[in-house]
Amino acid sequence: QHYYITNNLRMVAAEVNPTILKDRGNEQFKRGEYDAAVKFYTEGLDMLGGKTSSETAVILKNRAACFLKLGKYEGVVDDINQCISMGGGDSKAFYRRAVAHQHLKQLDKALKDAMDSVRIDPKNKTAIDLVMELRKDIQGRKDLMTSTTGLVDEMLGSLRDQEADVDKKTLAMKNLVNITSNKAGSESVIKKGGLKDITRFLHQDKIQLHALNCVICLTRDSIPRTKLVLESVPLATSIKILKQNNDCSSLIGGVLYEMFNSVLEDRGYDYTKRELGQPIKKFPVPKLLNTLFEYFKECSKVAKDAAMNSLLNAVVKVTDSRVINEEVLNKELINFMITLVMNGKVRYDHAQQISIVVSKMWARTRADDKRSLQFVRQTSTVINPRILSGEEEHQMLALRALNILLQGSFEAGGDVIKDNAEIYRIVSKLLCSKDTDIQQTAAETVALMCSDKKMCYNLAGQNFNILKTLYKAPNVEDSVKLRTLVAMSKMCASSGGDVNKNIIAEGAGARIFKQIRALLVKNPTEEARKWAIEALAYLTIDAEVKHNLVHDDEQMKIICDYSTNPSPSTSYSLSCIFMNATNSYDIPDVAPEMQRIAEYAKQNVPQAHELDSEENLKTRISKLVVAGVPSVLSACSTADSERTREFLARSYFGIISSDEGANCGAVVQQGGTRALLNLFGENTIEGKRYAAHSIAKIAIKMNPALAFSGQRAMDACRPCISLIESTNENTFLVYDGLMGLTNLASVSDSVRERIIREGGCHHIDYQMLEDNEALRRAATQAVCNLALSDKFKERYLPEVKDSTEPVDRLKAVFVFCADEEYHTRVAALGALAYLTSDTRICQCIMNIGSFEEVVMETVLLEDQGIRHRLLVILQNMLAADKEIAEKIINTQIFECLLALQMGMGTQGGVMKDLLNNCMAAAKHWGLIQSNPGDYVYTAPQEQSS
Repeated sequence: QHYYITNNLRMVAAEVNPTILKDRGNEQFKRGEYDAAVKFYTEGLDMLGGKTSSETAVILKNRAACFLKLGKYEGVVDDINQCISMGGGDSKAFYRRAVAHQHLKQLDKALKDAMDSVRIDPKNKTAIDLVMELRKDIQGRKDLMTSTTGLVDEMLGSLRDQEADVDKKTLAMKNLVNITSNKAGSESVIKKGGLKDITRFLHQDKIQLHALNCVICLTRDSIPRTKLVLESVPLATSIKILKQNNDCSSLIGGVLYEMFNSVLEDRGYDYTKRELGQPIKKFPVPKLLNTLFEYFKECSKVAKDAAMNSLLNAVVKVTDSRVINEEVLNKELINFMITLVMNGKVRYDHAQQISIVVSKMWARTRADDKRSLQFVRQTSTVINPRILSGEEEHQMLALRALNILLQGSFEAGGDVIKDNAEIYRIVSKLLCSKDTDIQQTAAETVALMCSDKKMCYNLAGQNFNILKTLYKAPNVEDSVKLRTLVAMSKMCASSGGDVNKNIIAEGAGARIFKQIRALLVKNPTEEARKWAIEALAYLTIDAEVKHNLVHDDEQMKIICDYSTNPSPSTSYSLSCIFMNATNSYDIPDVAPEMQRIAEYAKQNVPQAHELDSEENLKTRISKLVVAGVPSVLSACSTADSERTREFLARSYFGIISSDEGANCGAVVQQGGTRALLNLFGENTIEGKRYAAHSIAKIAIKMNPALAFSGQRAMDACRPCISLIESTNENTFLVYDGLMGLTNLASVSDSVRERIIREGGCHHIDYQMLEDNEALRRAATQAVCNLALSDKFKERYLPEVKDSTEPVDRLKAVFVFCADEEYHTRVAALGALAYLTSDTRICQCIMNIGSFEEVVMETVLLEDQGIRHRLLVILQNMLAADKEIAEKIINTQIFECLLALQMGMGTQGGVMKDLLNNCMAAAKHWGLIQSNPGDYVYTAPQEQSS
């Protein structure tokens, strides 16, 4: 038996053979699931065992199509080669290999395959177009190479000319920089041995800078050329250059960046080969890193900074790429960077960059238990022995590396620490050191470890008083004080806002807040603001702290100004602050009787602070809006962390739902709609819900055409639809989702069609049948606005052509025309007023059994809004078809219309016009007669409901 994955992700067992696996792969290919299709095709090939057959050739050709979609062009070439060798060389096979060769820049091979494809099938237009494109590209390449080759020969000749003066050689080197800026030029220089000529001038002052620029261009986007440069220009040479001229540091950094970018990013790597057991490409990363480590020991501070910037920029770039050699990164690079930190070779801001790299690398490995365990083991092997050593200097540097790990991935850092009591003891000991650097590092470690509740409890008992003493000690640096305050802030916040569970004396949080404010206002450096914001992320769980913060205009300005381009950790801290300030966290709803029972049983019951009352919260949120907090949330909305994105969505919802939506305008003005649509895209389940609810609230409280300009009105449909899905049992969410869709449907036909395309109509139909009166009303109002769309009207027509049997959803809308709830009745009549512009729908309505009864009951009502909509319906039906008009005239309905017209006398207005149009339509069909001059017929126009 073989298990395969179906659409609904259930595992299904089936007896399989290569043909079935091929069919499964074909199904996945049609759905665009190319990775899944490759797996089925590969299993089919494994079952065939490599034997030559037409079926093997077909599967190979199909897998090549998947590889083509996935951009794995070497895999395409390998599969088509085997396919052709088995006799499967049809036009499609040659075309696919031609496209793969084209992407691999093997244009001559691509042209040959494309021509073979046309030869086999002369009517293959795509292959003919490819032939013409390739001929043009090849000719262009020849022209370029011809001109480039001549220029390269001339420039290299000038460099080699012993009699040429320095100015001539300098000009030649400048020209080579331009030539090597494109791939053809770089290849030509390497082919003609120009690298050796260029490296000879790395020590000549006047030409040195241009020679370095040439080296940068040669290493760009090419592993083979980078290897040649590494062999020809060892980094030891670069060190000598930098000792002579520090102005070259940025250029050396450029060389390093291109080297790392080329070597780390495996552009040609095909993951399918790894799956099939073939060897992985090997890269000279360890050699490069070892040489770089020696470079860090020897070079100047300026050069070291340039090199580190280049390394980190390259690593950040390739960790964002899908095509990357994971094993090299995890095994070599992490160890290298942590070793650098532990040898004191890294600045504080570089340490922050390394933590970002660690975060990205952990995100790529955490899903795989084996790789994540290997990641933790490798870092533990490097860090733990140094922490447990007896020398304070070594312990401090090891803690710095641990801090980077905790900031990059707390999960990985926590696994390194585990419950090692010895590490806790060493951290406590280092806090009592007399050395400022050691104190700062230990305080930072405690601050980071306290992010975990269990670690916080373990640390609080023995370290809170040490931290307090350290803070009050004379001559302590502000940087140390800030970190101690952050650690104490997290200890104070460990109760989660429940005053009964404080492990620190009540009021300590407010006192710490005052100290943080004093330090922040006194010296608002970037580092001070970063740590202050992290402390406030935890302190603001305390009602008194968040009240004081929001009412402190100076401190709020410092915080908001810092958030222009926030780092990932700062975004998280800011999201926590504003989620706490708006009380958007989950608050347990305890029934009064349960609270009394818990108090009687002497059990803990969470208690809210008086400063968190509804009135105080409303005032606090108003202050946040005035301070520009929606702009801060918008700036943070590009964060990658799902936790951060959830907190941001919660904060937005807290602001929008306060004061009955009075803050919606400010949120929209400060970029809230764009940010919320972004937050809905990638988020936790709860985060998506809060973002969607916020979007729906804005659509309800504001004119959606203004709040969601252009494309955003269509993008807002999906979030609102997610709120009304049948699996959602929260009535308030469903109601707001329906109301949001109702308003969005009034914007334009494009928005209405998006709602239909996203499947919103099915959920609206479901909610129309709910027992809840408010949901029925909101769903009917949504139908009323959607009825403006011709595509929506098609849903109310019978599936069988020429049938006039009313569908169930049309019957439901008609029944609601007699609903006891006023607004539901008005919405249903409005929907029918739009729907009856279609003749077939009019015919279907006539076949509803209760037609006359409902119309008679409605027409006799005195309400002008209801009567107006009914008259539009009757006008449309009388004008639609003679048979329909005849049936209506033969009922009491027409008599009522005559009575209404006579009762209005000489009065004018819309109602009189509608009645006149009804009579004129009947006269038009020859069903009634009139006195001369009466009922001049005009074709009835669709009336607004």
